[in-house]
Amino acid sequence: MRRQGFPRSCRLTERPQFTRLFERPSTYRAPTFQAFWKANGKKTARLGITIKGRLSSVWRTRLKRVVREWFRLVREESEAVDLNVVIRVSKELDMAFLDALKRDLRHWKK
Repeated sequence: MRRQGFPRSCRLTERPQFTRLFERPSTYRAPTFQAFWKANGKKTARLGITIKGRLSSVWRTRLKRVVREWFRLVREESEAVDLNVVIRVSKELDMAFLDALKRDLRHWKK
């Protein structure tokens, strides 16, 4: 059985890690998010999540949970990259936006 955890070694946690990522990254743009990635030279892929816009902590946590769950499922197949997912929050944040984010993440292939 595959372990479903999200260990600290799979996270971008410090500012220098994000700064290095934004020096000529590959990019992908979807209606609900934008992704930046770059090879990291490590054994595993790492994830950072950025949310643009003001929203409640409940929605921020919910959005991060969706992205982390997607990353946990695709981490095994992906190469060793640093990935930052920037979520662009719409003015009308509701369950439809959450469903659209899930759909966009599912359809994205690097």
